[in-house]
Amino acid sequence: AEQVDQVFACGPMPMYRDMFNRQRELKLEGRPVQVSLEVRMGCGVGVCYGCTVKTKSGLKQACKDGPVFNLDDMLWNELNLCPKSS
Repeated sequence: AEQVDQVFACGPMPMYRDMFNRQRELKLEGRPVQVSLEVRMGCGVGVCYGCTVKTKSGLKQACKDGPVFNLDDMLWNELNLCPKSS
């Protein structure tokens, strides 16, 4: 299989959580993975805090600080996501 230097992803938050949890299986370890968050942005300028997400460096707003973040910087276990389907 060919190696990639970097991964860019766009999709729903549960998909990113699964990517994070399956990094070894997906052979993503050690590679930058940039994700474009799909979160509700109420105002788009950072006033309402509706798009706030938890990261290793604190709370970030998708409308001001993103919407693109590094997969490893997100605290996926602390994000309020829809439950995984069985």
